[in-house]
Amino acid sequence: MQPEPVTRHSPVLPELRFSLSLLYVGRLLLGMKSPSVAVDESLDAFDERIEDVTDELVATELLHEAAILAGDVVPENESTPSADDTV
Repeated sequence: MQPEPVTRHSPVLPELRFSLSLLYVGRLLLGMKSPSVAVDESLDAFDERIEDVTDELVATELLHEAAILAGDVVPENESTPSADDTV
């Protein structure tokens, strides 16, 4: 099996996936508390942030796939850029 090509978007993908997972865990834990108005408002805030991170993740995955299709990959001997290097 061939490893997936590395693009300039590759370093951001694991960070976004991890952030999304943490948001889901936080929402689950908050949802386990007894129902109250404050919890409902907090759940709404979590839902909005989950939507934002999901949108960003999907957009980054699409950019990554487009870069692969266009051949805009980082050569194997070159190190992958950090998330701070992207503009």
